[in-house]
Parts: sequence; structure tokens; C-alpha cells
Amino acid sequence: MKNGNLSHWGETLSRLLLYPGDDEETLLSKQVWFGIACLSFVLGAIALVVYWCLSMVVLVFLMAGFCAFFLASILLFLRLRKYVEWFFVSSEVFKILFSFAAVVITGGILTSGGFVFLGFAGIYFTLFFPRPEKARSLLLLYLSVLSLEALLQPWLRPLVAFSATENLVLFVLYFMASLLPLYFFVRIFFRERIRFRQQEAGKLRALDAARSRFFTNISHEFRTPLTVILGMADQIQEAPAAMPGEAALLIRRNGKKLLRLVEQLLDLSKLEAGALQAHFVQADVVMELKYLLESFHSLAETKGISLHFSCQQEELWMDTDPEKLEHLLGNLLDNAIKYTPAGGAVQLAVSSRQLAVGPSALSTASCLLLTVTDTGIGIPPEHLERIFDRYYRVGEWPTEGAGIGLAMAREYARLLDGHIEVDSRPGEGSSFSVFLPVRNNAPRRTHSLSSPAPDIGPKPTAKTTSEKTAPASRPRLLIIEDNPDVIRYLQLFLEESYDLITASDGEEGTNLAIARVPDIIISDIMMPKKDGLEVCRALKGDFRTNHIPIILLTAKTDVDSRVSGLECGADAYLAKPFHRRELEVELRKLIQLRDTLRRKYGSSLSAPLPESKPIGLDERFLYDVRQCLEKHYQDEAFGIKALCAVMSVSRTQLHRKLAALTGRPASHFIRAFRLEKARQLLQTTRLAVNEVAYAAGFKDPYYFSRVFSREFGVSPSEAREGISGGTG
Repeated sequence: MKNGNLSHWGETLSRLLLYPGDDEETLLSKQVWFGIACLSFVLGAIALVVYWCLSMVVLVFLMAGFCAFFLASILLFLRLRKYVEWFFVSSEVFKILFSFAAVVITGGILTSGGFVFLGFAGIYFTLFFPRPEKARSLLLLYLSVLSLEALLQPWLRPLVAFSATENLVLFVLYFMASLLPLYFFVRIFFRERIRFRQQEAGKLRALDAARSRFFTNISHEFRTPLTVILGMADQIQEAPAAMPGEAALLIRRNGKKLLRLVEQLLDLSKLEAGALQAHFVQADVVMELKYLLESFHSLAETKGISLHFSCQQEELWMDTDPEKLEHLLGNLLDNAIKYTPAGGAVQLAVSSRQLAVGPSALSTASCLLLTVTDTGIGIPPEHLERIFDRYYRVGEWPTEGAGIGLAMAREYARLLDGHIEVDSRPGEGSSFSVFLPVRNNAPRRTHSLSSPAPDIGPKPTAKTTSEKTAPASRPRLLIIEDNPDVIRYLQLFLEESYDLITASDGEEGTNLAIARVPDIIISDIMMPKKDGLEVCRALKGDFRTNHIPIILLTAKTDVDSRVSGLECGADAYLAKPFHRRELEVELRKLIQLRDTLRRKYGSSLSAPLPESKPIGLDERFLYDVRQCLEKHYQDEAFGIKALCAVMSVSRTQLHRKLAALTGRPASHFIRAFRLEKARQLLQTTRLAVNEVAYAAGFKDPYYFSRVFSREFGVSPSEAREGISGGTG
């Protein structure tokens, strides 16, 4: 309770003394001086009462002047709340001069009753100056006064005389009254200074960590477009005649993205140096915004997002910096498209507002309101206050970003004498409103803008390559990537060798993997809804998909990120920009490894079931299937449908899982299991061939003989006689 009261009084005093622009150390100096001044007034009042009781009228008037000075200083300081250094100097100079006057009146240093310590305390209180180096002048003043007192000692005659006992007692009391507050305030001051230094060191560490994250994130931002640019350059070099137009457009669009990032970095360095300025011209902002929006249509179309523009008027001429306006709206549109899922919408609305409706900080009668609205993932409420901070990234946003886009957007708005507001609800979308003053003071721009040549992005591709035209032997490859240019680049060199499926986010990719059970998966890490690590954990923890090799592609190249990916179960980890041949080799090696395991599992039908259930998910799945068939293989009605019900999987999942593990689809696996049981019966019993067929779950002995011969290379009769044959 006591600490709570002290904290409350401390906060009240801080609010009382705070002046706009004060930092923590200045406020601490104010608090210390205010405490010293109040304590000096109280001690002076006590001394006045003591001298009154001793009937020392001269000293009563002297102490009354002392108290009056500090009371006036306190009231004046509360009025100004500024110039704390001036108050420090004036109060300490007053103490030194007051000490000199009191020593003279009492007849010298040794008979002063301790007044000499007032000047002594004044010197040490200068330790609390905002700039302690100025204490040297006060020290010289005190030493000069002390020397003068010593020189004048032979000629001094006391106006007030203390007895020996009074002089000793007052001497000790003044010493204690000077020393104890000094100890108290020095302790508080240096404790708070240490706390400030620790806080400052923490802030510097946080800033350093934020800068490190920024450079890491900006390198990620560079790596994704570089993957497309370098990959398409390799494609052009290897096959110059193959789709040069599409390759050029992909390179151009990703090159422009890199250029925007470089320009942002340059503007950031100028901003930190205080050199970022706006160059106003009078232009038609409606035309400027239409021109800007055209460059985002391609990106929106490739992500399946509709982009809309609405404006209340055909043209609006006003002062603006076209370059800063482009960067401002470009960042907002880029974010809106990045965090909006396929099928969503992004709108740029332009309207005019009067000052009474707009922000009060604007100095003109009307303002331009630019609103970028999306139907994306939204921003959690706890992050809204910090999203405009430099290097800050919302932790829940599962896409790559440098953490400067919104910070720079706010700075661009300030350069244009406006400001930016945000309204967002998680799961519903966000709305960013930019208020800019409408003025017509700058020179009018004479040249006009021509409509930009739109970038024609990669043609929308179906989620799955047509299986009717694809060879049955081709492996099925699932690509999980939210960047359409990277997807298109991968399609260009993988579609000839693989049956491709694509997903634009982690959640869709997980669902497709479970439903379609591909042979191999390529996944990015930074994606909406579910990142690549979550996808990897989900698929590797599910018996239906845990056998599928997963290659993680990411711009995160540090060791910790690679270890995290591998710990989640990833079979390979490639950093962007990767080389095409490196990816092709990884795909081929992983598929070959699955083929080796498939042959191993496929040849295990003849082995007896282990006594205990295996630990591995693949082995456990096969154990459960074989155990189920062991119970029901004699029932000729027991087929795929019944096995799916027992295993709690769909027909497609069972088919793809067994095919991936054993090389046999579900129907062939069940038949092979029954044939193996039939061969064992032929070799261990004297049952007739047709009886063996019925015992193994075959209802047609002629069909049984035909498939038995195809499977083992010998007829059932030859198998009984011990004639060896090959397996089919």
C-alpha cells in the first residue's frame, strides 16, 4: 500500500512538472530540484522557529528571507515548468551567498553555528544538473567565498553570538541537515539514472533487433522476385524461342517490384537523415490515381482478386507530389492485395470532404479522402496502434514483409501535409483512409500522363493438369505457393514431367494433399492461413499423408529456419533464389527414395504380421490394413468399400496411400493379399484348387487361376508341386 501511494504521488508530481518536449532525464532533474527546494523551505522554516525561540531576531529575519526566496522559486517554477537549469543555478548561488552573509553576521566560520554548510551543500547538489559540467563555475564561486571568509576572519565582529554549546549543537544539526538530504537525493537520482540507462539500452537492443529483422525481411522480399527473374533468365537462355513474351512480362513485373523496394530503402535513408522532402506541383490527382491503379490490375488478376476504382468527379486539380502519392497509395494497394485471399475484392475510393468532417489538423477548408478497402484477413485490435511503427510486423500476418511499408505510407502522408487512419476487423478486412489538403498554390504541370501499358500476367491455370491427357505414370506434384509468378515459373519447367496441382495458401494446400494424396509436395513457408511449417506438421502427423515427401522453398536462409523446417518433417529445404536443376534433382531423388520404400513394403505381404503394432505411421497403417484383411479375406463380399469403412478413409485416400506405399492400388493390394494366402494354402494343405480359391475369398476359380498365374508366374497346380516362378 505504501509503495502504491509513493507511486501515485510520483506520477502526480511528474504530471505537475512535465513540460512539452521533456525527456525522462530532464523530468528527473526537475523532480530532484523541486524536492530540494521544498526541503530547503521546510528546513529554513524549522530554523526560523528555532532562532525565534532563542530570541535571535537578526537570524529570524535572515531565515525569513531564505524561506521567501525558495517559496517564490517554487511558485515561479510551477508557473513556468521550464528552465530547470536556471533554477538550479540561481538556488545554489543564493545558498552560497546566503551562507557568506550568515557567516559574516555570526562572526566567522568557526562561530557560524553551521551556516558554512549551506554553501557546501549547494556545491554537491549541482550533481543533479541536467548538464553537470556547469558545476565548475559554482565550485570556483564557493571556494572564492570560503577564501574570502577566511581572509576577513580577523576583522569580523559577530552581530549574533552563540554560546559554545549552541554553536556546537547548531553546527552538528546543519551538517546533518545538509548531509542527509544530499544522501537521499543522490541515491534517488543515480538509481533513476541507472534505470534510464537500462531502459535506453533495452530500447537500443530492441531497435537493433528490429533493424536486424528488417534487413532479414527485406532480403526475403528481394529473394522471391529474384527467384522468378533468375529462373526465367535461365529458361530464356536454354530455350530462347519458348514463350519469350510471358517470360519478359514476368521479369518486368518482378523487376518493378524490386525497384519499388529499392526506392523505399532510399526514401527510408533520406527520412532518417531528415532529407526526405516533397516537391509539389499542381496535377489532376484523379488521372494520377487511375494511372497508378492500372499497374496493379495484373497482380490482382493473377491472385483472383477484383480491383475497383470509384470517384465522385472526373478530375481534381490540386497540389501534390506525384512520386510520393504513388509510393503512398502503392504501399496500401500492395498490402491490400497481399493480404486478401482469392475471390476477394480491393477498392480505391476518391472523394472530397470539408474540413469540419475531416481531421482537425488540416489547415485548409477542404480535403481529399482516399480510401483503400479490402476483404482480407484484417488486423487484430491489439496491433492497430503499432502497425505504422517502423520495422513492426504483425505476428499473425503469415506473409513476407519488411515492416516499413505502412510506416513509409504514414511518412509520405505527412510529407503531403495529410495523415492516415485505419479501421480493421479480423476476418472481415481493413480500410485505410488518407486525408490530404486540397490546395492550388504550386505551379501547374503541363505534360499529361498516358495510360500505362498493362502487364499481362500469366494466364490463369487450372488447379490440376488434365489427367486425361497426362500419362498415368507421371508423379502427381502439389505446389503450395501464394505468389502467382513463382507458381507460373515452376509450372513452366515442371508441367512436362509431373501432373501438377496448385494451391495458393497453406490451408487449401493441406486440404488438397489430404483429398488428392499427391506423390510429392513443394511448399513455400510464408503463406496466408497456414504457413509451410504448419502444413508440414499437419501432413506429417496424418497417416493418410505422412509418406508424402515435402520440399520447403523459402527466402529464410538462416540456420535456425532451416532446422525448424527439417524438425517439422520436411524432406528437403531449398532457399530462394534456387536453381531449377537443383529442384529437379531433389524431386527426382525423393521420388526414387519413395520407389525404394514402395518395393520394400510391396514385398512384405508374405511376411508374417509382427507381434506388436509398429511405431512408424506408414508401418502402422500397413499393419492395420493387413490385420483387417487377415480377418476378412475369406469373405468374398469384403472389398474396397468395406476396407475404407474399417480404416475410416475415403476410397481415393486408400487408393493413393496404398499405391504410394506398395505400388499397388487398393483393389490390387486386396487381391495380392488373397493370392498370397492362397499360395500358402496350396503349399501347406491338400485342398483342391477350387477349394483354395473359395477359402481365399475368390468366387470364380477360373479367374483365380488366371490372376494367380499372372501374379506368381506359375499355375496354382505348379505352385503346389513346388515349381518356382516369378512375381508379377
